[in-house]
Formats: sequence, C-alpha cells, structure tokens
Amino acid sequence: MDRFARILRNIPPYSRFLTVREIDTLTQEIRQMPGVTHHEIGSTIDGQPLTMLDIGKGDKTALIIGVPHSDEPLGSLVITYFARWLATHQDVDYFGWRWLLIPILERRGMQLNQGWFTMPNSLALMVKSSFREPTEDQYEWSFPIEYKDYQWTKSRPETIAVKKVLEKEKPDLLCGLHHSGFTNAYYYLSEDFPQIYEKLSRFVASLRIPLSDSAPDVPFGKQLHPGFYQMYGLKDYLTYYEKTDPLMLPALRRGACSDEWYQNEIGGFSFNCEVPMYLSHKLKDTSIAKKTYLDMITERYERKKTRVNYSDKFIRTIREYADMADPLLYPLAQKHIANAKASLGHEERILRLKKDRAVTNADIFESEVVDDLFDLFFLGQIWRVAESVCVKGGAKTICRQMELADLEIKLLAKSIQERGLFYQIPLRTLVKMQLGSILYIAEELMKNEEKQ
Repeated sequence: MDRFARILRNIPPYSRFLTVREIDTLTQEIRQMPGVTHHEIGSTIDGQPLTMLDIGKGDKTALIIGVPHSDEPLGSLVITYFARWLATHQDVDYFGWRWLLIPILERRGMQLNQGWFTMPNSLALMVKSSFREPTEDQYEWSFPIEYKDYQWTKSRPETIAVKKVLEKEKPDLLCGLHHSGFTNAYYYLSEDFPQIYEKLSRFVASLRIPLSDSAPDVPFGKQLHPGFYQMYGLKDYLTYYEKTDPLMLPALRRGACSDEWYQNEIGGFSFNCEVPMYLSHKLKDTSIAKKTYLDMITERYERKKTRVNYSDKFIRTIREYADMADPLLYPLAQKHIANAKASLGHEERILRLKKDRAVTNADIFESEVVDDLFDLFFLGQIWRVAESVCVKGGAKTICRQMELADLEIKLLAKSIQERGLFYQIPLRTLVKMQLGSILYIAEELMKNEEKQ
C-alpha cells in the first residue's frame, strides 16, 4: 500500500479558498499541537509578521512556501492541512523529514485577492478582484544577483526573510507552492530527476489532470521529460535577450528567482508543481490547425497591441486625479503597463525573425484564448484603479471610463468563456496533487541519500 495513501485520502473537500484571517486562525491552532514549534522569520512589505512552522526531526530538511505569488492562494490550504495532519499522526514520524512550512508569504497581496476566493463562475467578477505585483516587486523575482554586467540588490522584505531562513537552515529541498490558472499542469525541476517521472506522471493521471507538452511560461523552456521542465531564472532571460533582442536588456527589471538563488548559494533540490485551477478539453486537441505559426503569433501581437494601448490611454486619464487613486494600485498599474509596453516592443522586433511552421489546434487555443485571459486579468487591475477614484467621488469622466472598462472586461470574459469551455478542478484535487508531489519527491530524495 502506498505509504502516503492515508494523508492524501483525508484531504477535506474544500469549497473555496480560505481568507488570510482564516488561515491565521488555523495556524494558531496548529502552533499549539505537540511536536510543532514556530518562528517569526521577518515581516511583510506592509509590516505584518511572517510565521514559519517547524515540524519533525529528520536528518533532511524541506522548506515549503505557501502563497509565493499574491494570486496563488492554494499553498495556504496545502500547508495548513499538511501541518495539522503531521501533528496528529506522529506514528508516521514526519515521513523522516524536518518540515519548515510558511503558510502565507505574500500576505498583503493575498488579502487583495480575497474577493474571488469563492471561485465565481463569472470571469468578469473574478478579474475585477484579482491582484498581482509587477515582476520587479514580487518576492519570487527580487533575490540579489550579480551576473556579467547585470546587478540586482532591491529585495522585498519577504525575500529577505526567506533568504535568511535558507542561509540558516540550508534545506535539502525547496518548494514554492505555485499554481497556474488555465493551462495543463507542469513541473519545474532544478535538475534532471529520472527516478520521479514515471511515478509522478501516474499520480497526476490518476487525478485526471493532463501534463503540458510545452513550457507555457517562457520561450526558452527546456523539457526534461513530458510535463517536466528545467527550472529557469534571470540568467536564462539575459542569455535569451542577448541572442534575440539586446534592446530588451536595459528594460529588464528583476532579480534572481528563489530557486536560482538557492541553487547558487545553498544547493539541494528545488521544484515547482504548477497545478491549474481550470482546464479545457481543447488543450488536448493535437490535430494540425489551419493557421500557421506566423499567423498565430502575428494575430496575437495585434490583439495585445490593441489592449496595451487601450490600457495605457485609460491609465493616463487618471493622472489628473492621481491623488484620489489607491496609493498601492495606481503606481503598480503604471509599472504593469510599462512592462507590457516593453514586452510588446520585444515581440514586434523578433516577429520578423520567426520561421513559419505548422501548429496544433491546442497551440492556437493557447494563443487565442489562454493568452486573452492574461489580457483580461491585466484589464481587471486597471479597472480597480479607476474604481478607487470613482468611489471617492472622482470626476464623472473617470466613472464613465470605469463603466467602459467594465464593458470591455465583460465582453472579453464572455468571449473567453464561450471559446474556452473551461471547467473548475475541485480544490481537494489540487491540494492532493501539490502535497502528493512534495511527498513523492521527498521520498525519492531520501532513497537517493540512502544509496550513496
């Protein structure tokens, strides 16, 4: 019998994501249980304390981080369930590991996302309560680094807190509990790990979640095995832009990612399990499409250009009333637009260098529907800025602009829902995939240690 069957079978049927306050209440209860200690490891960007649970006495240590991005709350469910289960099932001896567990890292951002935690069926409602920091302001991309002529020293308080834990504890395993939104599942690994591919592939298949046959995040993704990809970092971006578009280098604003810094300074094994919240059967359509690759990316560029220009014009109408805008949302929206314009310029410059080829209908679906989703969430954050002005009695001009943006969001959301046919994956299944992945990888790492 699988030694993890009990813990995975007992995951509760969550009906929604829990709020920061609810997770804090669960964490407080877990802190009182036998065998559990806790540490205050630092504070967030807005001064909230960061708590880490410490469970187990194994020779090997794992650091598992919940909510590494503001709009990725799944890890808070994974960690609170995992910690409580370990504390109440000491017969398993913590599976031979010492577990350092951070329930919520990006606390402020998670609080700004709580409006959609009931997982509404309406995409329009969801995106208007969604929030994500620009890349240069994220925990995940603000670790210090010096590489060739590039240097980054501006780290978030959350980044500094995790960095200190990594330096002190030197964990053998690091996992940030990331999750995607509307793509097939995929893994990022710090190194090739052939012993785990078959086991995890079978496990994911049992959950009826397909693994992606491409790296959805970056154009330079390296496949280690179907569904498994090499972890990437800032150095990979620099190398890619040096070869394809050197004009992007001065506009690049980010530090090292957590895994990159960990590998450079500590070593050990790190991975991400990118589990989706929604799926579409259209992502499985591998038949050859009528459109070609160049048709696909050209049309995508034109759509993105239209929406970036719309958002840029929209945010500029708010400048006169900037003092009434939300002091957090407004400057971050400006950064999002600046980053989008830089990305758009890059796409325009490299478009002519691309070679044509055949693509599948799944490729077309990702370009036309999944990428439109990114635009939709982008528009939602712009809308929130206008709302912050309008609710304070801002000019009728801004309120009209907000209404027009609302209409734009509703039209695009309706189109995406009709074309996408997305269905929601039960939260219990998502928790099971992430927790199971941690346990199976930890087990295999332990076996490797015993062989040496």
